[in-house]
Amino acid sequence: MLGRDSFVTAAKAVAGIAGLFVVWELLVVIFDPPEFLLVGPVSAFTELVERPEYFATNTFVTLQEALAGFALGTALGVLCGAALHYSATIRSFLYPALVAIDTIPKVALAPLFIVWFGFGFESKAFVAMAIAFFPLVINTYDGLSSVPNELQELARINKASSWKKMTKIEMIYALPSIFSGAKISISLAVGGAVVGEFIAGSKGLGYVILLANSQVDLPSMFAAFIVLAAIALALFFIVDLAGRKLVPWKNHAK
Repeated sequence: MLGRDSFVTAAKAVAGIAGLFVVWELLVVIFDPPEFLLVGPVSAFTELVERPEYFATNTFVTLQEALAGFALGTALGVLCGAALHYSATIRSFLYPALVAIDTIPKVALAPLFIVWFGFGFESKAFVAMAIAFFPLVINTYDGLSSVPNELQELARINKASSWKKMTKIEMIYALPSIFSGAKISISLAVGGAVVGEFIAGSKGLGYVILLANSQVDLPSMFAAFIVLAAIALALFFIVDLAGRKLVPWKNHAK
């Protein structure tokens, strides 16, 4: 059942994206704008076909940065969300600070990471981490805070230790919320990697976009956009599938 549902969901997504491309191409054909203003998806896909190695190499760079940032953001976000839940002292001091930091545009933080970690892989990964981090904090904290009183009382009656209560009840109950945050964070991590490449990149899809912009090369620019969207969408569905496999009771409840 899960496999069939996943296939139907994927088929609908592909149909929707294909329809969007068709509408986009029709608008370009009908209105015929200059190529320096807008090109259709056919031109973008042609660019991908003509230079596959160029786009594949830069895609791999951005993908590595995004996955590293997502992994760091997930680990730190879950730990920080748990700390906020289990310690009122930490919550009272750290939560307002986290909200204040999150309001700062991450593109403004990118130069700081470059100063700290240089122009290489690490700075882009940390920019991706900074963007992916906050949704995991909030969703972990909300998930742990929403454990029903009945389960809390059951743990107390059975004299469960704090460790068993956390691992056997609270973290299990919070998993759906954590995966919801992860689905948001994985897409944000891709954007974060591109932001880092915008600031100081010599490779990656962000660099491809900047180079295409300087040369008014819209086919290359839109090709990079399409690849970025494909990466973010694929990673989103991978995280969603992992959540369905690891949290099967959520789907059964539906």
